[in-house]
Amino acid sequence: MQLTKHITYLFYRYDCVTVPGFGAFLGTPAPAKLDTDKEIIYPPTKQISFNAQVQSNDGLLANAISLEQQISYEQAVRIIHREVVHWKSLLHDGKTIELDRIGKLNFNTEQNVVFLPSKDYNHLAESFGLFPVKAQKINRIKLLKSTPKVVDFNNEGNQIEPDLQGKNSNPLRHVAAAAAAVVIAYAGFMAFDDYTKDQLIAQEMQLRNEAKQEVQQAVFDLGELPKLSIQTVPQEAYHIIAGAFSVESNADRLLSELQQKGFVSAQKLVPNSQGLHMVTFGSRVDKTEAIDFLRQVQRTEFLDAWMLKR
Repeated sequence: MQLTKHITYLFYRYDCVTVPGFGAFLGTPAPAKLDTDKEIIYPPTKQISFNAQVQSNDGLLANAISLEQQISYEQAVRIIHREVVHWKSLLHDGKTIELDRIGKLNFNTEQNVVFLPSKDYNHLAESFGLFPVKAQKINRIKLLKSTPKVVDFNNEGNQIEPDLQGKNSNPLRHVAAAAAAVVIAYAGFMAFDDYTKDQLIAQEMQLRNEAKQEVQQAVFDLGELPKLSIQTVPQEAYHIIAGAFSVESNADRLLSELQQKGFVSAQKLVPNSQGLHMVTFGSRVDKTEAIDFLRQVQRTEFLDAWMLKR
């Protein structure tokens, strides 16, 4: 079974997807980027990295497989384990693992895992439908240099030829000519600057309109995605799941046992779309606190406990 489609789907909602016994894929949001050499603006994205040290099961991937395949959580864990064994066998044989839309994994000379992320896909949900756009460079400094010609007339109205020898040269006339040149150049520069700004605004508006039309007309193929069960609740929380049962009496029995052990915040959740009654050790609104609680439960009570955001 291929785990890549589940990892890719989860990356649109979470910043960390752990493959138990293998490692964790981490997603870090990155801002929009301008490539000055290719003159292209890339939208914000999520940079993917890999950490082989994080291998504990947080229940996220197994729960996604369980819901999509409509199998038990324990069966989903066994499916992941078989895939991890296959991946490790490929790495030890010196082969490269290619995870579609995620990246490539292989061993270096020191037998450490090296991850090369794929740059062809964007897992940031806020950038869904955005494409790289052309950013044409505009040269704002392009002035035409010209020298104004000063013409003089005598009292009879006849044009006076320029005095090339400097005999009839008037210093004030040269000062006036220089001042006129400065005024004309400044006026030309301001007009050209206004024109380039107008051109830039018009170009940006055109690119935005074209991007909107492409998004409205685009058809996206994300492969086969898991079925979603969406419930309306007052506030989302992170629930530490102790078990899921199709028979409600079994869920009630487990809930009573947890409360007797001192888990006063244990509760039974509303059945999901598959009709499973899930019992929690407790719930947290803050994600960090929920992860800490999950680790504590896995160490002291139940190793296969997992976390559900709902």
